[in-house]
Amino acid sequence: MTQKEATPRSRKTLRSRKRHQYGPAALIGALLGGLVAAPLALLPAKWACLFARGLAVPAWWLATRRRRVTLSNFRYAYGHLWSEKKIRAVALESWKRVAVSAVEALQIRKWLADPQFHDRIVWSGPWEELESRHRDGESFLLVSGHLGPFEMVLPTLVHKGWRIGLLSRRIKNGYVHAAMNALRAGTVPDILDPAGALPEMGRALRSGTCLALLVDQNNRDGVYVPFMGRDAGTIPSIGVLTRRYRVPVIYLHARRVEDGRKYRLTCEIADLPEGENIRSHVDLVTREVSDRIENWVREVPSDWLWLHQRWKHRPDGSREKLI
Repeated sequence: MTQKEATPRSRKTLRSRKRHQYGPAALIGALLGGLVAAPLALLPAKWACLFARGLAVPAWWLATRRRRVTLSNFRYAYGHLWSEKKIRAVALESWKRVAVSAVEALQIRKWLADPQFHDRIVWSGPWEELESRHRDGESFLLVSGHLGPFEMVLPTLVHKGWRIGLLSRRIKNGYVHAAMNALRAGTVPDILDPAGALPEMGRALRSGTCLALLVDQNNRDGVYVPFMGRDAGTIPSIGVLTRRYRVPVIYLHARRVEDGRKYRLTCEIADLPEGENIRSHVDLVTREVSDRIENWVREVPSDWLWLHQRWKHRPDGSREKLI
């Protein structure tokens, strides 16, 4: 098939592939990442989590750029409340918890095969009602953020029989992207690229499949709404999908009770506003969802992914200034 003969779908795939980074540098980076990930995947859960937390300390000092982003994010959000010493302490703790998330992503499939692991999960919220509705064919939008043990929530639900499709943004390193998709495919079989995937989302929802979205990443072309005291570009998908398909929204989040051993999974049925038109609806819903994620972050600040440049693009088109 020539480029002129390519269908819109194949052109989208080609564009997506071009955005990935390949070549020697990307390959070396992926191989180094694999060496770090190996003990996190192979050690017993307790020791893997301890190793991950220890590994976060040298990473904190070596990854200069990410450390600057993390500290800047904390200073913007808490600089008027916390001392610099506390900001640095909580920031480092947030890196340790991100490292534990890597263990959870790598080992959750093995944990789910252990019946005793399920006995240690605390289910909070109207889970029985939602499971009954889902068994009867109802689909939901499952909304969460990069908070706490977010990598284990969907695999746990899929293991219980939920039909879920995950909307996952690309990773720049093509080798790492392929490895992550292969890892997630073992626990969440349906993974969709959110770029131009609206028809696929509609088909999934109409077939009774839930769609899961993490809505706390920087989106230059999104809706700018307040988050942790600053306007942040936020994906408008929740507003668009609820307006078009009238699908209920379920908030999901998890907390660690004991690393690698005991977890609390919480669900909430969202009560979202209804806008007069599509533009006002998307704006109102995006603000409401962003507020809910922010409330979770403020409950346990160290649980969130602060090393991500959430406010990278500003509403006026400029770039964020790190402080």
